[in-house]
Amino acid sequence: MDGGGKGEMDGIGTLQYVGHEHPLVFVQDQQSASHDFCGCCWELTKGTPSYCCSLPECKFSLHKSCAELPPTIDHAFHPKHTLRLIAQIFLDGSEKLYCDFCGSLTGGFSYYCASCSFRLDLRCALLSLAENFLKSVHDHPLVLLEAQNFGFIDLHDYDDCRACKKPLSLPLYRCFHCDDNIFSLHKECAELPLQINHPYDRLHRLSFFPSPVSHQEECSCYSCKIIKWDGFVYRCSPCNLELTLEDVSAPQTISDTSHDHPWTLVPCPMSFTCDFCGLEGNGTPYICITCNLVVHMRCTSFPRTIRIARHRHPISHVYSLQQSGDDDRLYEECRICYDKVMARYGSYFCSAPNCNYIAHVHCATHRNIWDGTIVREGDEMSNEFDLNMITRVISEVSVGEDEMAMEIKHAFHRHNLMLSFKDQIMDDNICNGCMRPISSTHFYNCKKCSFFLHKSCAELPRVIGHPIHLHLLKLEKSEVTFFCSACDRLHDGFVYKCDNRDCRYKTFGFKLDIQCSLLPDSLMHPSHEQHRLFLSLDEYKGDCRGCPNRRITPAYRCTKRCDFAVDVRCLTLPQTVKYKYDKHPLTLAYYDNSDPNQIYCDVCEEERDSNNWFYYCAHCDNSAHQECALGPLPFIQIGSTCLTSSHEHVHLTFVDNIWDCPPCSICGKICYRQERWLHLAGRYIGAEQIVYLEFE
Repeated sequence: MDGGGKGEMDGIGTLQYVGHEHPLVFVQDQQSASHDFCGCCWELTKGTPSYCCSLPECKFSLHKSCAELPPTIDHAFHPKHTLRLIAQIFLDGSEKLYCDFCGSLTGGFSYYCASCSFRLDLRCALLSLAENFLKSVHDHPLVLLEAQNFGFIDLHDYDDCRACKKPLSLPLYRCFHCDDNIFSLHKECAELPLQINHPYDRLHRLSFFPSPVSHQEECSCYSCKIIKWDGFVYRCSPCNLELTLEDVSAPQTISDTSHDHPWTLVPCPMSFTCDFCGLEGNGTPYICITCNLVVHMRCTSFPRTIRIARHRHPISHVYSLQQSGDDDRLYEECRICYDKVMARYGSYFCSAPNCNYIAHVHCATHRNIWDGTIVREGDEMSNEFDLNMITRVISEVSVGEDEMAMEIKHAFHRHNLMLSFKDQIMDDNICNGCMRPISSTHFYNCKKCSFFLHKSCAELPRVIGHPIHLHLLKLEKSEVTFFCSACDRLHDGFVYKCDNRDCRYKTFGFKLDIQCSLLPDSLMHPSHEQHRLFLSLDEYKGDCRGCPNRRITPAYRCTKRCDFAVDVRCLTLPQTVKYKYDKHPLTLAYYDNSDPNQIYCDVCEEERDSNNWFYYCAHCDNSAHQECALGPLPFIQIGSTCLTSSHEHVHLTFVDNIWDCPPCSICGKICYRQERWLHLAGRYIGAEQIVYLEFE
């Protein structure tokens, strides 16, 4: 690699560039086809001021701007060391070097740190820095990321704007010095003036500050717990006045909203309770004189009726709910956070017959709950929730007073399926939908091949909304194994997938196995019989009661807030499992009162943690770790295929043992792979010695 950077002009108007051996001649409007690309950035030079090599046989040229690049820079992406401009040399004619920031292939030149082997392409190295940001606001330089420079940026990986607390959009400024790169700002927020005049304080100018000081850390008021403001403010210290960025930009009147009358801004900060959402406010509210309502500015933009994926009906906003009985203050529990809803203030309510779904405004409109879908008057509701994958009912049978489909055609199987009853169950039948044993229930089976479906799995809806995900999910038959996004287990069979283009999980796709798809927003569980558990999508700072996982997300938490929580992985553990060396089924146990010094797994003979759930046989007094009782891959069927990066043929087939491996369809050889750890889809799973793989 050769050094590059600014050269020197000689007496005859040529440039001797440090990164090139021949003199360069300046051309104001480069039109020559022999010098098409800049040797520094690999962009076209035609029609731009450029330097071209003075030797006709040499095709080297440079943009004037590239020729004037500084030989060294100090950059926010790599604050430890100075970066040096170097020319890239391909040692074997095929070596490719990539930018450590954006991952793109670097051009002819790049900025490089030899100590850290850190490289920046020119586009990343020359990103704009915010120059007007005071040290009192942020200690480090901020880098401007624009849509035309970085179309690949996934904003779901970013936190909200630190100034206005709203979701980020390009262009934005980001700090690359801070831990985890969490400090980001909208471009317009980063470029706000540091002092302003405002009619709320006619005596003093308001100054820009990174955070308010009105509430102390230990404050536990309802407003602080739910909507504590930690964004930037404009402050007047002598007057003890703070205005959020929303307050400063608030218009005098707001109309064209879901409300029938215009909203009028109150011309001074005040404390109030918002009639729309029921939360405390401490700023500049809007009022409707006709309806005698006081609301937050942000609440004026919420629609009247919305749809959230976790509830099948639309929910509509009401400003109050009639409550029977003596106490008209509390209505019911919010079906999202399971705190009480105040009947005298606004909430979102389902008016469908026999449905009492209700949610706080701030819960229903949370970014993890609502994807922005608005239901307008006259909109027709989809019936996809009522459709399943049974494409044709061939015959029916009467069972008591009910008519049941006896023979069906299912979209996920090529043969007809026949209904069988629980007394016809054979040992070790596995449902091809949920990958769980066919137990004492009705099921469909194929007379031509080994294909079984629980009746409930055959009737699964084509589309569901689930409380664990923001968007609707569609039922598919997975052609390869997949990792469930909720329990993180490797699965085979049917899968609910999100195909929304704006989904934050679009890189690997959000997928739910059938067992996880059946989890409701709240449930009773035998591990915590005294209270219901509800699904919380916020990071739980405690531990899972069933396993060693910490800070679990999502978590099923106690509705009474008694610090009990379990993750989805533990919640979907089978209640009973069969183990080949025990003639009795093993039952999931939640507590172990044995002597702490005598707690061992009878399968692997290693110690067990008494705080973790385990499987137990009361007849034989055998205990086992969860993973020992279930096996390494409990929900994978023999013959299933998976994708892996551990072999050049990529596709693998699960077989019983090494002697069952057929020849590989690619190389024609028996190229099985037996590993203790297998790398699948970016994860390592324990394959141990009972799983053998052959390549397709």
